[in-house]
Amino acid sequence: MRFVFTEKDPQKILETITSELGGRELGKLLNLELNASELVVTISKLGTSVLRFAQKKLSDGVEFALTEEKIAFTHRAFKDDMTAKLAKLVEKSGGKVFQK
Repeated sequence: MRFVFTEKDPQKILETITSELGGRELGKLLNLELNASELVVTISKLGTSVLRFAQKKLSDGVEFALTEEKIAFTHRAFKDDMTAKLAKLVEKSGGKVFQK
């Protein structure tokens, strides 16, 4: 999975995604952290799963590409549902999602 934003500031992208989470139930499960080279998405409920996305600056925005995933045993049955919800969140935040 990878997603692309036309916004060039990764911090603004993170703020937009976080504001989209708002008070929704998904916001209680997800934690998003941004550092110089990657976006880390942590899913916590009856276990912890971590998705790491490499950050790449583009001439017309920013791309985040999934580089690593550690899925908790209790989350494996819901992996497709959670990634679909993450993709929907990214799209609502102005990003475009690509599965490969």
